[in-house]
Amino acid sequence: MKFKHIFSDGISHENLEDDLESLIVNLKSKKEWLHSQKIDDLIEFFDSLGTSWKNSNEYFGNNLKHLSEFLSRDNLEKELKLSLRGNFSVLDEFIPLFDIPDSLYHAQPRGISVHWIAGNVDILGIFSVVQSLLTKNLCLIKAPHDYSLLKKLLLSFKDVSTEKISGQDLLNCITLVYVERDDLVNQEILSKNADIRIAWGGDEAVSTILSLKKNFFTEDIIYGPKYSYAILDSEFLENNLKNAAQRLAFDVSIFDQNACNSPHTIFVENNDSDNPNLVKDFAKELSNSMETVNRLMLPKSEISEKKSMDILSLRAEYDFKGEVFAPKNTDWTVIYSEDEGLANPCFSRVVFIKPIKNAEDIGKFHNRKIQSIGLGISDLEKRKKLIDLVTMLGGDRCPSIGSMSKFQSPWDGIFGMDRMVRWISMTR
Repeated sequence: MKFKHIFSDGISHENLEDDLESLIVNLKSKKEWLHSQKIDDLIEFFDSLGTSWKNSNEYFGNNLKHLSEFLSRDNLEKELKLSLRGNFSVLDEFIPLFDIPDSLYHAQPRGISVHWIAGNVDILGIFSVVQSLLTKNLCLIKAPHDYSLLKKLLLSFKDVSTEKISGQDLLNCITLVYVERDDLVNQEILSKNADIRIAWGGDEAVSTILSLKKNFFTEDIIYGPKYSYAILDSEFLENNLKNAAQRLAFDVSIFDQNACNSPHTIFVENNDSDNPNLVKDFAKELSNSMETVNRLMLPKSEISEKKSMDILSLRAEYDFKGEVFAPKNTDWTVIYSEDEGLANPCFSRVVFIKPIKNAEDIGKFHNRKIQSIGLGISDLEKRKKLIDLVTMLGGDRCPSIGSMSKFQSPWDGIFGMDRMVRWISMTR
């Protein structure tokens, strides 16, 4: 089935025969209503939505905690301030910024944001949808092949109403469709009607989207394929070994490493001859934490037989040239290896632990595909020097370990909501 109209106006359709152009005309009719909403009222709604999800007895998946935290008022206000020059009232009206005399500024929405959602971590697409609505852009979403969770989350907007905004009001501003990749007619319609194109996905998917014709003034926001890792030093580990293992086990497990911010390699800088076993001790401790996270917090999703065979093959390889810590099943795998450089990602909770004599040497493995660098380094000045050095060639965010999986601004080196508005200036 090449095209499905999944829902619009908060009403499920699942209709093959609907016309995409007419759905877009209907969506555009909601533009004035969304533009008229106050940003504080939109924040209040999403804060209430996050609370509703957090308290819900209905199962929305293992990764909802981060999404609920993202929707909190404190976090949304921080994100908006970071993206919009410190004052998000600029979304509602003309205001002065930075004490610039005789000038007023207003952030207007671009119009229709079209979201191509990746199938491997569809929940991430909700972040860009929320950002688009907060900046008062309508949302046309191209769903992944399995869109059941995405649809469920969006339709749950109906369960929330605040004094000024109901979930139904916001659902009127969202249209969800399914379009096959080879349905070039409808893919082109999506692209040509986009004022913002937001793409989540791997090389092939993003390349396909970028190849589509677009309007001259369309803004592209690309969340493409990235690689993440963590770096710890011996001083940090000696004082925080168990805690570091617990935090990194969560970072590895939260999206089964399908998200671009999931670590695949953990480097341990260790020049201390008094503790030559530190790196292997950490690998053992991480394996214990991986088991605990899998058993008590984030049970692993089912995987294909092929993926299981890939994991078993990798384990067999490193039984000879490294050391493997793993259960009898394929729920998780910790591999100690002295191979140089970043490990090829296997995904599915397979993580490599590698000793390194000097953390600055990591820079030679960097490129623009590096996204998140999880940090476990005690000394702040050492941290700043290292990150300044290695991120010259790649790397966009450097959170503390345990926070690698949180969606924050900037993301992939950009403030997304700044790219979702047009800046209007006028003199007093």
